[in-house]
Amino acid sequence: MARQIPVFTPMATQEMRDAAIRVIDSGHYIRTSPTEPSEGLALEEEFGAYLAGAGSRRPYVANLANGTAAMHLAWVAYGIGPGDEVIIPANTFSSVAHCVSLVGARPVFVDVEPDIYNMDPQAAAAAITPHTRAIMPVHTAGHPADLDPIIDVARRHNVIVIEDACQAIGATYKGRAVGTLGEMGCYSFVQNKAMTCGGEGGAVGSLDETKVRRVFSLANHARGEQFHQGMRAPEPAGKVVHDGIGFNYRQSELLSAIARVQLRMLPEWIRRRRHLVGLYREMLGSSSLPIRPPAERPWAGHSYVRFEVRVTEHRDALRAYLKQQGIGSAVHYPTPLHLDDPYRTQLGMKQGALPVCEALARETLTLPLYPQMADDDVAHVVDHVRAFFRQRVAVRT
Repeated sequence: MARQIPVFTPMATQEMRDAAIRVIDSGHYIRTSPTEPSEGLALEEEFGAYLAGAGSRRPYVANLANGTAAMHLAWVAYGIGPGDEVIIPANTFSSVAHCVSLVGARPVFVDVEPDIYNMDPQAAAAAITPHTRAIMPVHTAGHPADLDPIIDVARRHNVIVIEDACQAIGATYKGRAVGTLGEMGCYSFVQNKAMTCGGEGGAVGSLDETKVRRVFSLANHARGEQFHQGMRAPEPAGKVVHDGIGFNYRQSELLSAIARVQLRMLPEWIRRRRHLVGLYREMLGSSSLPIRPPAERPWAGHSYVRFEVRVTEHRDALRAYLKQQGIGSAVHYPTPLHLDDPYRTQLGMKQGALPVCEALARETLTLPLYPQMADDDVAHVVDHVRAFFRQRVAVRT
């Protein structure tokens, strides 16, 4: 049987299992107050400290059910709605656009930079209109978007920046954690991210405590300060007041406990990912293969949630060949969002409108990368990539 190397695989340790059992035995599965002692509250404090690092202000954090909930509630908390436009890259996951649509705003798709796959700051600047209320750069695959020019254009036009850091927990931009430079950052802990929680998880972080508390309230059925004060009153009847229309976007205590364990492991996992990517770059760079690894800008602290290369010839055939050899791979965004339903019909953008995003859809391929990989696994993957292209040359000759 061929060696099996998946494109990624989650990590499960005994400490994570013990944390889950501790919560199960406690009988306390759901956190219903922002201040009650809980796994969720502890995770918020620990994640905020992690994002602050050694020299930055510590952001406030709201622990949530997933990264989509984080983006949706960020727009609600900042009052983005009908008649507003939000600039986003087209080379990203569908929920980025869907969350804009869910609040009644209009996503405005822009192109990306070809070497780091992130929002092109010049394209974002050109897309500003009188209706623009926000820009959402996405830190793709763990590499930060170039935030300084994006934030600069946002400030000049009085629009907010909400960072999608779902793919980039642990990444830094000029030494600061991504998600902490705009008005708010959105994070994801789902299983294919750099840090997971044994299921679905997410968070928002911001230096604006009021906005973060608003997000937590909305995630908890809009139970804000007045609600909790009423519940503590001697006669609660008639005194319980909700903040508005809320959602059930709470994170379970069990998954929060697992996330706390993984957060402590995250720095070592990122170090390991960077080591493996270094091997990929060295081995791929020593050949004349039609493969272009992504760039890593000097100001970027890349967390490498994925290793996405551009395969300029025979990408789909290469992927099929690797699968036959027991090697996983993935194409994360095979259709740019401006050409996908429902936006293809709603916005009327045609093929060729965003050429870099469209080229990436044809060329990018994610190779296996996860902390449990051995150095020899990388060599095995690259050996088969070389074998595939040798076969192609032999067929032509």
